Amino acid sequence: MSKPSNVDQYKKIYNDITRKGYCKIKLFTKDDINKFKKKIISILNKKNLIKKKFDVKNLSNYHHIINKEKVHKVFSNPVNRYFKFDNEIIKKIKRNKEISHLIKKTWGHNIFDIKLYLKNDIKKNYAAFRLARPYKIYKDDVGGAHLDLHFNNKIYSDHKILYTFWTPIIGFDKKYTLRIAPNSHKNNHNIKNLVVQKKYISKIFKDTYLKKFNFKRIDMKIGEVLIFHPNLLHGGSKNIGNKTRVSFDFRIFNKNLS
Repeated sequence: MSKPSNVDQYKKIYNDITRKGYCKIKLFTKDDINKFKKKIISILNKKNLIKKKFDVKNLSNYHHIINKEKVHKVFSNPVNRYFKFDNEIIKKIKRNKEISHLIKKTWGHNIFDIKLYLKNDIKKNYAAFRLARPYKIYKDDVGGAHLDLHFNNKIYSDHKILYTFWTPIIGFDKKYTLRIAPNSHKNNHNIKNLVVQKKYISKIFKDTYLKKFNFKRIDMKIGEVLIFHPNLLHGGSKNIGNKTRVSFDFRIFNKNLS
């Protein structure tokens, strides 16, 4: 069987996003992932909140090393869990032909910024990382299902404003990966179905509303990213494995709309 052409691959990515609300591409190398892991480790160790330092071998045992909840709250606070992309990674994202083709087909152009919205700040060329401990012990490490149209304390309606990229660093199979609701991007998600809560940044949806959707989790390989539509329901991704899940995500924003 012949290898699919670039044109076929571009078509598949576009079709997946428009029909299902998500697609998967190989964007990073194993070396890239190791560098991201080291960035996260450096950030955690700089806090000087624990005696034992993290390294590439023990990061998956984060939940054994952090034995005080107040320390985990520091590490999991959004203002502490982000890192800046190196120039070579920014170029890799900006010059990726699959990404460029996708957004040109859906936005009409391929001009974008990588931005991270924090509570009182916007950081360009940054990604946010996340630490989710095993759910059987820690019940509160993940928020509920939400949309990425809800950010910066606003609810946006233009579906061309952004795409989200989610990448696992530790935890690649369905026990760990992101929970998504395929085809849910086609729905008009009424804000009456949102939960009023202060615990998480995202505006999450009521369980009664979510029952109408079929959620699934995607097996991932090292270096792969899950790209999804801003109106796609995702989240509530309980870590049912035995390791701490470590992942990061970033968003590309339509320069004409943001």
